[in-house]
Amino acid sequence: MIRSFLALVGLFALLFVAGNIMFPLPVEKLNPAASTVVLDRNGQLLRAYQTPDDMWCIRVNGNEISPALKTAVLAYEDRSFYRHPGINPKAIFRAAIANWQAKKIVQGGSTITMQVARLMEPKERTIFGKAIEIFRALQLELHNSKDEILTYYFNLAPYGGNIVGIGAASRFYFGKNPDRLSYGEACLLAAIPNSPNRYRPDLNSAEAKRGRDKILRILLNDGKITPQQFAEAAAEPIPVKRFDLPFQAPHLADLLFRSYPHTERFESTIDPITQQLAETTLRSQLRPLIPEGITNGAVVVIDNTSKDVLALVGSCNFFDSLNSGQVNGAVAPRSPGSALKPFVYALGIDEGVISPRSLLYDVPVEYSGYRPVNFDETYHGAVTVEEALIRSLNVPAVNLSAKLGSDGVYTLLKDAGVTTFPKPQEYYGLSLILGGCGVNLLELTNLYSGLADGGDFRGYRLLKTTPEPPSRRLLSDGACFIVTDILTQLRRPELPAVWEATLHLPKVAWKTGTSYGKRDAWSIGYTPRYTVGVWVGNFSGQGHPRLVGAEVATPILFAIFDALESSGDGRWFVQPNSVARRQVCATSGLPVSPYCVATADEIYIPGVSPNRQCPMHEMIMVDKQTGKRLCSHCRSGHDYDEKIVVNWPVEIATWMERNGYAVDPIPEHFALCPQLASGSGPVIMSPSPNSEYVIRPEVELRYQKILLDASVSNKTKNIYWFMNRRLVYSGSPTERVFITPTPGNFTLVCTDDEGRSAEVKLTVRSQ
Repeated sequence: MIRSFLALVGLFALLFVAGNIMFPLPVEKLNPAASTVVLDRNGQLLRAYQTPDDMWCIRVNGNEISPALKTAVLAYEDRSFYRHPGINPKAIFRAAIANWQAKKIVQGGSTITMQVARLMEPKERTIFGKAIEIFRALQLELHNSKDEILTYYFNLAPYGGNIVGIGAASRFYFGKNPDRLSYGEACLLAAIPNSPNRYRPDLNSAEAKRGRDKILRILLNDGKITPQQFAEAAAEPIPVKRFDLPFQAPHLADLLFRSYPHTERFESTIDPITQQLAETTLRSQLRPLIPEGITNGAVVVIDNTSKDVLALVGSCNFFDSLNSGQVNGAVAPRSPGSALKPFVYALGIDEGVISPRSLLYDVPVEYSGYRPVNFDETYHGAVTVEEALIRSLNVPAVNLSAKLGSDGVYTLLKDAGVTTFPKPQEYYGLSLILGGCGVNLLELTNLYSGLADGGDFRGYRLLKTTPEPPSRRLLSDGACFIVTDILTQLRRPELPAVWEATLHLPKVAWKTGTSYGKRDAWSIGYTPRYTVGVWVGNFSGQGHPRLVGAEVATPILFAIFDALESSGDGRWFVQPNSVARRQVCATSGLPVSPYCVATADEIYIPGVSPNRQCPMHEMIMVDKQTGKRLCSHCRSGHDYDEKIVVNWPVEIATWMERNGYAVDPIPEHFALCPQLASGSGPVIMSPSPNSEYVIRPEVELRYQKILLDASVSNKTKNIYWFMNRRLVYSGSPTERVFITPTPGNFTLVCTDDEGRSAEVKLTVRSQ
């Protein structure tokens, strides 16, 4: 008898081994397509997507399931789950007798493992189907632990309608994660898979209550819960409708869903409180502007330490189809206006070209036909770097960008992670620094986070699972500190000039941008902790007179910062050791000479910042008899007075005189001096070098005259224009000279009254 039994067992084992080889466990069916879920940084659901077959199936791990639910399911479905090998012969025999006596199925003998096998491969409930189910159950036990099998059950079990798995069921019926279920909730969910339509609480609340109470009594009788716990659980209300799944950070969720189409679970870096703050602030600030025709905006908040994106708001209202609310404004390339200027100044500081008090020239200029103009279409002559950046002047920024050359701001931005420049540098030219390119808010905000990080640029993180981005040192900490110091001097538009002294308001370094045609308004700011970026505009590209960064984007920026930094420690950037302070000439911004009459304080980078002594203040000798200027070669034998004057750079002196700026009158050089004058000669402003001029036949020649314009030192009293060696003008350099064009190739020479000259080539042709 024993031998027969052992032989039967051996035969069964042999058949199982052979079957396991011939019909391996279809592991892929244990993990069918599940809903894609996007979680916040705390593991809470932001948004979920249906499976391709329109089911809700939010997969969970074993540690995400409430112990109460496990207890209820095991007590109701399979008490000996942790003791049997996948099948329970006693339970199967008992169910078979009960069903035979009732002439119908009144009791099931399936273990949880067998139910997983049936859920994995649904089949008709026949003897053959049951045999396959038993075979698969044994395979499951062979290849998986008990806890893994139990987790498979919770992810595959039906919970009514298009809800599959406990992850979706817990959220739809109770609005919570399955690890937070009470005993009453757990017992209701334990009952539903036994008869999903019968026990669905949103359709049959009375039946659902009976099913729940039945399992509660089992737990009470088994001593799993106390009478008090039973009473409390039985008194819990039955949900009569489904909860809505969370629908937060929808633009971020869509971005991840489309970017990684085969990923099931996204653990994002989004902080729900910061996200909610950004959304509500944007919505409230834009509400009065929408009737005027300014309909949308976007916000990004980045943690400067980790580069985690804490908030990403792509539009004012995701469901506003009229204004394209589903467009993600945080990643849509738009013209940044002046928002890139801080980077050209930081680069100029690092290259030793400028320091904060250096003079820049804000006068008309032309680069091969490109003529930059300021936002207000005016010029301001000589301005400091601080003034140019604070006032966001266009011409000085373009001049500085041109001086930095090919390895300038374009390369810096590309190396810092900007991906929206598909064309080579030549395509964008000098207009890039004024917004002649496309950037997106997410990357632009991260660029400013690099300034906050002292020039250490790293990629932003949208997912917690992303490794820490590698860093690139592209700017020095000294240059970043100096630029930050300048950007902190900008006045908050809603406060008076003394806003820094106002209590309880955070100190912020910030910059605005307004694109050409007033289509895009930007405001980006940072503190040691956070960088915040704001874009306001219309997704249609429609411009609006009020679409100016400081007017519509900056109030949103500071409303967010006021909330973010309300509980902060108020710390600010520490001045790095590479930065020091010095006294410079208040006029030239260079180290003082013996003749400088006023000084100013400046932070600078020793060994890098310009250190040439101020050349603008100089001592001249004026002949008492003739009033002429004497140099060392003609001074002998003359009675003269010493006088300190400001000799303005040749590039701006003429413009300043022409536009009424106070310029020191410097006497002419003594005509009988035996020595030729030194110093800078004329700078030809128009026409530009090697330019080509086309005469249009349909326009009268008197309306097509060519401007001859040169800038000279304020020492120069007269200039002379020659065209192919023929004198065409002599007189004051402040006069504007025009010539009537004729076809041909010409050499234009401008000479000052001390013999210094400059020339350009000009081609004129008929159309």
